[in-house]
Amino acid sequence: MIIQVAIVGYLTARQSLKCLLKGVLATLTHNRKDMYAKYDFRKKPSSKEDEDEQPLYPRIVSNGTIDFQQIVKEIAQASSFTPADIEGVQLAIENKISEYLVSGHHVQLGNLGYFSAKLKARPVMDAKEIHAQSIYFDNVNFRPSSSFRKKVRGFVEKAKSGFAHSAEVPVEERRRRLEKFLDERPMIRRKEYTQLTGLLKNKALNELNGWVKEGVLDTIGSGSHKIYVRVNTMKD
Repeated sequence: MIIQVAIVGYLTARQSLKCLLKGVLATLTHNRKDMYAKYDFRKKPSSKEDEDEQPLYPRIVSNGTIDFQQIVKEIAQASSFTPADIEGVQLAIENKISEYLVSGHHVQLGNLGYFSAKLKARPVMDAKEIHAQSIYFDNVNFRPSSSFRKKVRGFVEKAKSGFAHSAEVPVEERRRRLEKFLDERPMIRRKEYTQLTGLLKNKALNELNGWVKEGVLDTIGSGSHKIYVRVNTMKD
């Protein structure tokens, strides 16, 4: 009789657990549908192809970065683990992974994936040309497991705003705007050049530095304080 009661109790608990999990999974699935990743298309950078003829590739439009504290908070709220428990385990795992990588091992972290160390040294034609002291750990590679890749598979939808793109203003027009700007002012900053031409930050900076190499502009200062001034050869 005791055994029969125990079996019935076990089956009832198991059924209850299955119902609970079914409800939780349904909730998670519903939430994920409301949180599809957004994508947009970008041209693949290549110096060998004309920029206008480069093919487009889909890329994820980032929703921002989730820091570890946010993950700790969510796990703690959904489990019996305290934030201190989670942070302690994370630190212990981090230390162990680094310890094994330094000793030349690859490390498998559950179903997440595999970690391996990456070396760096100057290229040589003969191994005798370089000493061990010149070879050092440079980075850590991560290879996700097949099961983890399956977990992050899902549907995506087109982003409404997408990536920021530089304005399509011809280089001749950008040069003309630069000359006019410097006719009225003694110098120009990267931020002002971005506003003037519609180029994004990096492209604007690269183009300004290109004008410097061509002898069109000169620079004063460095870093965020760098300004660009006209040289005598500005006007041909």
